[in-house]
Amino acid sequence: MHEEVTTRPWWQRSSTWVRIARDVGSLTVAVALLIWGLPRVAGVGWAEIVAPMRQLHPGLLVLLAVLQLSALAAFTFTITGALPGISHRRALTVNLAGSLVANTLPFGGALAIGATYAICRSWGFSRAATGISIVLGGVFATAGKVLVPMIGLAALLVEGGTVSPGLRNTALVGVLTLLGILAVFITVLVSPGAARRVGGWIEGVAEWFLRLIRRPRTLGWDVAVTHLRDQTRSVVRTGWLSMTLGTVGYFTVYFVMFWLCLASCGLVTGVGSMLAAFALGRLLTSIPVTPGGLGLVEAGSVALLVALGADPAQAASGVLLFSIFTHVIEIPFGIIAWLVWLWGRRGRPVPPIEGTGDTADTSAADTSAVGMPTAGTPADHTPGQLAAEQ
Repeated sequence: MHEEVTTRPWWQRSSTWVRIARDVGSLTVAVALLIWGLPRVAGVGWAEIVAPMRQLHPGLLVLLAVLQLSALAAFTFTITGALPGISHRRALTVNLAGSLVANTLPFGGALAIGATYAICRSWGFSRAATGISIVLGGVFATAGKVLVPMIGLAALLVEGGTVSPGLRNTALVGVLTLLGILAVFITVLVSPGAARRVGGWIEGVAEWFLRLIRRPRTLGWDVAVTHLRDQTRSVVRTGWLSMTLGTVGYFTVYFVMFWLCLASCGLVTGVGSMLAAFALGRLLTSIPVTPGGLGLVEAGSVALLVALGADPAQAASGVLLFSIFTHVIEIPFGIIAWLVWLWGRRGRPVPPIEGTGDTADTSAADTSAVGMPTAGTPADHTPGQLAAEQ
Protein backbone atom coordinates (compact mmCIF):
# COMPACT_ATOMS: atom_id res chain seq x y z
CA MET A 1 0.00 0.00 0.00
CA HIS A 2 1.43 3.34 -1.07
CA GLU A 3 0.64 6.51 0.80
CA GLU A 4 0.39 9.53 -1.47
CA VAL A 5 2.36 12.51 -0.26
CA THR A 6 0.90 15.89 -1.12
CA THR A 7 2.82 19.13 -1.01
CA ARG A 8 1.00 22.31 -0.20
CA PRO A 9 1.56 25.34 -2.46
CA TRP A 10 4.12 27.81 -1.13
CA TRP A 11 1.49 30.44 -0.34
CA GLN A 12 -0.27 28.00 2.01
CA ARG A 13 2.84 27.28 4.08
CA SER A 14 3.21 29.26 7.28
CA SER A 15 7.02 29.01 7.11
CA THR A 16 6.99 30.88 3.80
CA TRP A 17 5.14 33.84 5.27
CA VAL A 18 7.35 33.81 8.35
CA ARG A 19 10.42 34.12 6.11
CA ILE A 20 8.78 36.87 4.06
CA ALA A 21 7.87 38.81 7.20
CA ARG A 22 11.41 38.34 8.55
CA ASP A 23 13.03 39.55 5.32
CA VAL A 24 10.71 42.54 4.94
CA GLY A 25 11.34 43.46 8.57
CA SER A 26 15.11 43.25 8.07
CA LEU A 27 15.01 45.51 5.00
CA THR A 28 12.71 47.94 6.79
CA VAL A 29 15.13 48.23 9.70
CA ALA A 30 18.05 48.84 7.29
CA VAL A 31 16.18 51.54 5.37
CA ALA A 32 14.99 53.21 8.58
CA LEU A 33 18.48 53.25 10.06
CA LEU A 34 19.92 54.82 6.92
CA ILE A 35 17.21 57.34 6.03
CA TRP A 36 16.10 58.34 9.52
CA GLY A 37 18.81 57.09 11.87
CA LEU A 38 21.96 58.34 10.13
CA PRO A 39 20.95 62.05 10.04
CA ARG A 40 19.67 61.79 13.60
CA VAL A 41 22.90 60.26 14.88
CA ALA A 42 24.99 62.83 13.02
CA GLY A 43 22.74 65.72 13.95
CA VAL A 44 22.64 67.11 10.40
CA GLY A 45 20.28 66.91 7.42
CA TRP A 46 20.65 64.88 4.25
CA ALA A 47 21.56 67.99 2.24
CA GLU A 48 24.62 68.52 4.44
CA ILE A 49 25.55 64.83 4.27
CA VAL A 50 25.39 64.65 0.47
CA ALA A 51 27.13 68.01 -0.16
CA PRO A 52 30.77 66.76 0.22
CA MET A 53 30.08 63.80 -2.09
CA ARG A 54 29.06 66.08 -4.97
CA GLN A 55 32.61 67.39 -5.29
CA LEU A 56 34.32 64.01 -5.64
CA HIS A 57 36.61 63.50 -8.65
CA PRO A 58 35.66 60.61 -10.98
CA GLY A 59 39.20 59.29 -10.71
CA LEU A 60 38.71 58.84 -6.97
CA LEU A 61 35.58 56.77 -7.57
CA VAL A 62 37.51 54.51 -9.96
CA LEU A 63 40.29 54.13 -7.38
CA LEU A 64 37.79 53.15 -4.69
CA ALA A 65 36.25 50.56 -7.00
CA VAL A 66 39.71 49.10 -7.73
CA LEU A 67 40.51 48.99 -4.01
CA GLN A 68 37.24 47.21 -3.28
CA LEU A 69 38.02 44.56 -5.88
CA SER A 70 41.58 44.33 -4.52
CA ALA A 71 40.28 43.62 -1.01
CA LEU A 72 38.14 40.76 -2.30
CA ALA A 73 41.09 39.50 -4.35
CA ALA A 74 43.29 39.56 -1.23
CA PHE A 75 40.82 37.34 0.60
CA THR A 76 41.24 34.70 -2.14
CA PHE A 77 44.52 33.79 -0.41
CA THR A 78 42.47 32.92 2.67
CA ILE A 79 40.16 30.78 0.54
CA THR A 80 42.97 28.99 -1.32
CA GLY A 81 44.65 28.27 2.00
CA ALA A 82 41.43 26.89 3.49
CA LEU A 83 40.42 24.86 0.41
CA PRO A 84 43.47 23.12 -1.11
CA GLY A 85 43.13 22.68 -4.85
CA ILE A 86 41.02 25.74 -5.64
CA SER A 87 42.52 28.38 -7.96
CA HIS A 88 42.60 32.10 -7.19
CA ARG A 89 40.22 32.73 -10.10
CA ARG A 90 37.64 30.37 -8.69
CA ALA A 91 38.26 31.67 -5.18
CA LEU A 92 37.51 35.20 -6.42
CA THR A 93 34.35 33.94 -8.14
CA VAL A 94 32.99 32.27 -5.02
CA ASN A 95 34.03 35.26 -2.86
CA LEU A 96 32.24 37.76 -5.12
CA ALA A 97 29.15 35.56 -5.39
CA GLY A 98 28.97 35.03 -1.64
CA SER A 99 29.57 38.72 -0.89
CA LEU A 100 26.72 39.68 -3.21
CA VAL A 101 24.32 37.43 -1.32
CA ALA A 102 25.58 38.43 2.13
CA ASN A 103 25.43 42.19 1.50
CA THR A 104 22.14 42.42 -0.39
CA LEU A 105 19.76 39.88 1.17
CA PRO A 106 18.26 39.88 4.68
CA PHE A 107 20.13 37.43 6.91
CA GLY A 108 22.41 37.01 3.91
CA GLY A 109 25.25 35.49 5.92
CA ALA A 110 23.53 32.11 6.14
CA LEU A 111 22.44 32.30 2.51
CA ALA A 112 26.00 33.17 1.47
CA ILE A 113 27.21 30.01 3.22
CA GLY A 114 24.68 28.02 1.19
CA ALA A 115 25.81 29.73 -2.03
CA THR A 116 29.49 29.05 -1.24
CA TYR A 117 28.69 25.43 -0.48
CA ALA A 118 26.73 24.97 -3.71
CA ILE A 119 29.41 26.56 -5.91
CA CYS A 120 32.31 24.63 -4.39
CA ARG A 121 30.38 21.33 -4.53
CA SER A 122 29.62 21.96 -8.22
CA TRP A 123 33.38 22.19 -8.83
CA GLY A 124 33.88 18.73 -7.35
CA PHE A 125 35.03 19.54 -3.82
CA SER A 126 33.78 17.19 -1.11
CA ARG A 127 31.28 18.12 1.56
CA ALA A 128 33.93 17.87 4.27
CA ALA A 129 36.53 19.95 2.38
CA THR A 130 33.95 22.62 1.51
CA GLY A 131 32.62 22.76 5.06
CA ILE A 132 36.10 23.04 6.55
CA SER A 133 36.99 25.86 4.16
CA ILE A 134 33.84 27.78 5.14
CA VAL A 135 34.60 27.34 8.84
CA LEU A 136 38.26 28.37 8.48
CA GLY A 137 37.39 31.38 6.33
CA GLY A 138 34.89 32.49 8.98
CA VAL A 139 37.36 31.90 11.81
CA PHE A 140 40.12 33.96 10.20
CA ALA A 141 37.65 36.75 9.35
CA THR A 142 36.45 36.66 12.98
CA ALA A 143 40.04 36.85 14.20
CA GLY A 144 40.47 39.98 12.10
CA LYS A 145 37.33 41.51 13.56
CA VAL A 146 38.72 40.86 17.05
CA LEU A 147 42.22 42.14 16.33
CA VAL A 148 41.20 45.37 14.58
CA PRO A 149 39.15 46.75 17.55
CA MET A 150 42.01 45.96 19.92
CA ILE A 151 44.44 47.89 17.71
CA GLY A 152 41.90 50.71 17.34
CA LEU A 153 41.31 51.06 21.07
CA ALA A 154 45.04 50.99 21.74
CA ALA A 155 45.67 53.71 19.14
CA LEU A 156 42.81 55.75 20.54
CA LEU A 157 44.21 55.58 24.06
CA VAL A 158 47.64 56.61 22.79
CA GLU A 159 46.06 59.68 21.19
CA GLY A 160 44.31 60.48 24.48
CA GLY A 161 40.80 60.02 23.11
CA THR A 162 37.78 59.09 25.20
CA VAL A 163 34.83 56.87 24.35
CA SER A 164 31.31 57.04 25.76
CA PRO A 165 30.35 54.14 28.08
CA GLY A 166 27.64 52.94 25.68
CA LEU A 167 29.93 52.62 22.68
CA ARG A 168 32.71 51.19 24.82
CA ASN A 169 30.41 48.50 26.24
CA THR A 170 29.07 47.65 22.75
CA ALA A 171 32.59 47.15 21.44
CA LEU A 172 33.54 45.15 24.53
CA VAL A 173 30.58 42.78 24.17
CA GLY A 174 31.34 42.29 20.49
CA VAL A 175 35.02 41.56 21.09
CA LEU A 176 34.31 39.17 23.97
CA THR A 177 31.70 37.29 21.92
CA LEU A 178 34.06 36.83 19.00
CA LEU A 179 36.89 35.88 21.36
CA GLY A 180 34.64 33.21 22.84
CA ILE A 181 33.99 31.75 19.38
CA LEU A 182 37.71 31.72 18.61
CA ALA A 183 38.50 30.14 21.99
CA VAL A 184 36.05 27.29 21.36
CA PHE A 185 37.50 26.69 17.88
CA ILE A 186 41.11 26.64 19.11
CA THR A 187 40.20 24.36 22.03
CA VAL A 188 38.53 21.89 19.68
CA LEU A 189 41.61 21.86 17.44
CA VAL A 190 44.01 21.32 20.34
CA SER A 191 42.10 18.78 22.43
CA PRO A 192 40.40 15.61 21.11
CA GLY A 193 38.38 15.39 24.32
CA ALA A 194 37.14 18.95 23.90
CA ALA A 195 36.17 18.15 20.30
CA ARG A 196 34.02 15.24 21.49
CA ARG A 197 32.46 17.31 24.27
CA VAL A 198 31.66 20.26 21.99
CA GLY A 199 30.25 17.92 19.36
CA GLY A 200 28.18 16.14 22.01
CA TRP A 201 26.85 19.42 23.37
CA ILE A 202 25.87 20.70 19.91
CA GLU A 203 24.33 17.32 19.15
CA GLY A 204 22.29 17.44 22.37
CA VAL A 205 20.95 20.92 21.58
CA ALA A 206 20.10 19.92 18.00
CA GLU A 207 18.38 16.66 19.04
CA TRP A 208 16.37 18.55 21.70
CA PHE A 209 15.22 20.99 19.03
CA LEU A 210 14.29 18.11 16.69
CA ARG A 211 12.22 16.53 19.46
CA LEU A 212 10.61 19.90 20.08
CA ILE A 213 9.42 20.11 16.47
CA ARG A 214 8.43 16.39 16.57
CA ARG A 215 11.17 15.20 14.23
CA PRO A 216 13.33 13.12 16.59
CA ARG A 217 16.57 11.85 15.13
CA THR A 218 19.92 10.51 16.30
CA LEU A 219 22.65 12.67 14.75
CA GLY A 220 26.01 11.35 15.92
CA TRP A 221 27.71 14.73 15.59
CA ASP A 222 30.23 14.01 18.37
CA VAL A 223 31.97 11.46 16.13
CA ALA A 224 31.72 13.77 13.08
CA VAL A 225 33.30 16.72 14.93
CA THR A 226 36.25 14.52 15.93
CA HIS A 227 36.85 13.46 12.33
CA LEU A 228 36.47 17.02 11.06
CA ARG A 229 38.96 18.15 13.67
CA ASP A 230 41.66 15.92 12.22
CA GLN A 231 41.06 17.21 8.70
CA THR A 232 40.91 20.82 9.88
CA ARG A 233 44.25 20.49 11.69
CA SER A 234 45.82 19.22 8.48
CA VAL A 235 44.47 22.16 6.45
CA VAL A 236 45.57 24.72 9.07
CA ARG A 237 49.05 23.18 9.19
CA THR A 238 49.59 23.70 5.47
CA GLY A 239 47.53 26.83 4.80
CA TRP A 240 47.88 29.04 7.88
CA LEU A 241 50.32 31.47 6.25
CA SER A 242 48.17 31.98 3.15
CA MET A 243 45.04 32.43 5.27
CA THR A 244 46.79 34.90 7.58
CA LEU A 245 48.22 37.02 4.76
CA GLY A 246 44.88 37.02 2.93
CA THR A 247 42.97 38.15 6.01
CA VAL A 248 45.51 40.87 6.90
CA GLY A 249 45.52 42.12 3.32
CA TYR A 250 41.71 42.20 3.22
CA PHE A 251 41.35 44.31 6.36
CA THR A 252 44.29 46.55 5.44
CA VAL A 253 42.84 47.45 2.03
CA TYR A 254 39.44 48.06 3.62
CA PHE A 255 40.97 50.44 6.17
CA VAL A 256 42.77 52.32 3.40
CA MET A 257 39.40 52.66 1.65
CA PHE A 258 37.80 53.91 4.87
CA TRP A 259 40.54 56.50 5.38
CA LEU A 260 40.34 57.60 1.74
CA CYS A 261 36.54 58.01 1.87
CA LEU A 262 36.70 60.15 5.01
CA ALA A 263 39.60 62.25 3.73
CA SER A 264 37.95 62.84 0.35
CA CYS A 265 34.88 64.20 2.17
CA GLY A 266 37.06 66.68 4.07
CA LEU A 267 37.37 64.86 7.39
CA VAL A 268 40.82 65.08 8.97
CA THR A 269 41.17 63.16 12.22
CA GLY A 270 43.68 61.05 14.09
CA VAL A 271 44.56 57.53 13.04
CA GLY A 272 43.32 56.22 16.37
CA SER A 273 39.87 57.75 15.96
CA MET A 274 39.62 56.54 12.39
CA LEU A 275 40.78 53.04 13.27
CA ALA A 276 38.37 52.84 16.19
CA ALA A 277 35.41 53.84 13.99
CA PHE A 278 36.49 51.37 11.30
CA ALA A 279 36.82 48.60 13.88
CA LEU A 280 33.37 49.29 15.33
CA GLY A 281 31.89 49.11 11.84
CA ARG A 282 33.55 45.73 11.20
CA LEU A 283 32.18 44.45 14.50
CA LEU A 284 28.64 45.60 13.66
CA THR A 285 28.71 43.62 10.39
CA SER A 286 28.54 40.51 12.60
CA ILE A 287 25.02 41.42 13.75
CA PRO A 288 22.67 39.56 11.35
CA VAL A 289 19.76 41.97 11.63
CA THR A 290 20.12 43.77 8.31
CA PRO A 291 21.88 42.75 5.04
CA GLY A 292 25.62 43.03 5.74
CA GLY A 293 24.87 45.15 8.83
CA LEU A 294 23.57 47.92 6.56
CA GLY A 295 22.35 50.84 8.64
CA LEU A 296 23.89 49.55 11.86
CA VAL A 297 27.43 49.95 10.55
CA GLU A 298 26.87 53.50 9.34
CA ALA A 299 25.06 54.68 12.46
CA GLY A 300 27.62 53.14 14.81
CA SER A 301 30.67 54.43 12.93
CA VAL A 302 29.29 57.96 12.60
CA ALA A 303 28.23 58.04 16.25
CA LEU A 304 31.75 57.14 17.36
CA LEU A 305 33.43 59.67 15.03
CA VAL A 306 31.12 62.46 16.19
CA ALA A 307 31.70 61.49 19.84
CA LEU A 308 35.44 61.78 19.19
CA GLY A 309 35.04 65.32 17.85
CA ALA A 310 34.71 64.80 14.09
CA ASP A 311 32.59 67.10 11.94
CA PRO A 312 29.14 65.42 11.77
CA ALA A 313 28.40 66.12 8.09
CA GLN A 314 31.87 65.08 6.91
CA ALA A 315 31.81 61.95 9.07
CA ALA A 316 28.38 60.88 7.81
CA SER A 317 29.33 61.63 4.20
CA GLY A 318 32.60 59.69 4.39
CA VAL A 319 31.06 56.66 6.09
CA LEU A 320 28.19 56.64 3.60
CA LEU A 321 30.66 56.76 0.69
CA PHE A 322 32.55 53.82 2.19
CA SER A 323 29.31 51.83 2.54
CA ILE A 324 28.36 52.54 -1.06
CA PHE A 325 31.58 50.99 -2.30
CA THR A 326 31.54 48.04 0.10
CA HIS A 327 27.88 47.24 -0.61
CA VAL A 328 26.56 48.75 -3.83
CA ILE A 329 29.69 48.37 -5.97
CA GLU A 330 29.85 44.68 -5.06
CA ILE A 331 26.54 44.10 -6.83
CA PRO A 332 27.83 44.24 -10.45
CA PHE A 333 30.97 42.29 -9.47
CA GLY A 334 28.81 39.66 -7.77
CA ILE A 335 26.41 39.40 -10.70
CA ILE A 336 29.35 38.84 -13.07
CA ALA A 337 30.68 36.12 -10.74
CA TRP A 338 27.33 34.32 -10.72
CA LEU A 339 27.13 34.54 -14.52
CA VAL A 340 30.66 33.15 -14.86
CA TRP A 341 29.79 30.23 -12.61
CA LEU A 342 26.52 29.50 -14.42
CA TRP A 343 28.23 29.72 -17.81
CA GLY A 344 30.87 27.23 -16.70
CA ARG A 345 28.20 24.74 -15.63
CA ARG A 346 26.42 24.58 -18.99
CA GLY A 347 26.10 20.90 -19.84
CA ARG A 348 29.55 20.05 -18.51
CA PRO A 349 29.83 17.77 -15.47
CA VAL A 350 32.83 18.82 -13.39
CA PRO A 351 35.02 15.87 -12.30
CA PRO A 352 36.16 15.64 -8.68
CA ILE A 353 39.46 17.30 -7.83
CA GLU A 354 42.09 14.81 -6.74
CA GLY A 355 42.46 14.75 -2.98
CA THR A 356 39.53 17.09 -2.42
CA GLY A 357 36.73 15.73 -4.56
CA ASP A 358 33.74 13.52 -4.11
CA THR A 359 35.86 10.46 -3.49
CA ALA A 360 36.51 11.88 -0.05
CA ASP A 361 32.82 11.71 0.74
CA THR A 362 33.07 8.04 1.53
CA SER A 363 35.59 8.64 4.28
CA ALA A 364 34.78 8.65 7.95
CA ALA A 365 35.29 12.41 8.00
CA ASP A 366 32.31 12.98 5.73
CA THR A 367 29.68 14.46 7.99
CA SER A 368 26.81 13.29 5.82
CA ALA A 369 27.58 9.70 6.81
CA VAL A 370 26.39 10.43 10.32
CA GLY A 371 23.61 12.82 9.45
CA MET A 372 25.48 16.00 10.27
CA PRO A 373 25.34 19.02 7.94
CA THR A 374 28.69 20.17 6.68
CA ALA A 375 30.46 22.44 9.13
CA GLY A 376 29.44 26.03 8.62
CA THR A 377 26.37 25.21 6.49
CA PRO A 378 22.77 25.61 7.58
CA ALA A 379 21.00 22.37 8.52
CA ASP A 380 18.06 23.29 6.29
CA HIS A 381 19.53 23.14 2.77
CA THR A 382 18.94 26.06 0.46
CA PRO A 383 17.80 25.40 -3.12
CA GLY A 384 21.35 26.07 -4.27
CA GLN A 385 22.66 23.34 -1.99
CA LEU A 386 20.06 20.87 -3.21
CA ALA A 387 20.96 21.65 -6.82
CA ALA A 388 24.62 21.04 -6.05
CA GLU A 389 23.79 17.70 -4.42
CA GLN A 390 21.89 16.63 -7.53
